[in-house]
Amino acid sequence: MLVASRRVDSGPVPSLVLDGALQTFPHQAVIYRPGEPLQRAYFVKSGRVRLLHVGRNGRAAVFAILRGGDVFGDVFRPEGFASDEMAVAAGEVSLCVLEGRTLRAQLESEPALGMELVRAYADQVRGLRSRLLGLTFKEVPARLADTLLSVAEAHGERCAHAGETDLRGITQQDLADLVGASRSFVSTLVNELKRQGVLGNVGRVLCIRDQRALRRLATAEA
Repeated sequence: MLVASRRVDSGPVPSLVLDGALQTFPHQAVIYRPGEPLQRAYFVKSGRVRLLHVGRNGRAAVFAILRGGDVFGDVFRPEGFASDEMAVAAGEVSLCVLEGRTLRAQLESEPALGMELVRAYADQVRGLRSRLLGLTFKEVPARLADTLLSVAEAHGERCAHAGETDLRGITQQDLADLVGASRSFVSTLVNELKRQGVLGNVGRVLCIRDQRALRRLATAEA
């Protein structure tokens, strides 16, 4: 799985994006599903993409939410290797799609591009390490606070009301999957944070009203 957070509007990545075919997917469209061979790289031009792991029981859980500028897919495994994940459009999403052989050829001819992808992999590893440490050493309330801060940094929008950051399009099921807890438990914690004035909402949009309080909660270890 290639999941990177290198922006497509920085460094050498735009030249790669320009070589890809532009495709648009409507909300909830499946970009690829488990069992399909992954020999393409996908660059998110606009919108969001949810990456999900599908268990043997058929249950799907979100493990990453990507935004414009992120790249995902897997083009470095052996030919015919099947995906064990699913990518789904979250709202309308525009992607630049690049065949694996084209990307590999560009990596051979543009060493700087290879360095960008190495840095992207390093960013991904750091993010996964942080999440693993959270699952190991933090209780669910601290993991939720940490996840809310991370999601706000990646996807947050400036509030138009009495809060700090809106998490438009982020669902409680997303949070539950990312935290590694049941939706009902996360819903209870979210409601408690609302009572404390840390979170709020306008309609269905969740709003962070006190990031300092979330940071204090996020640092608590089990």
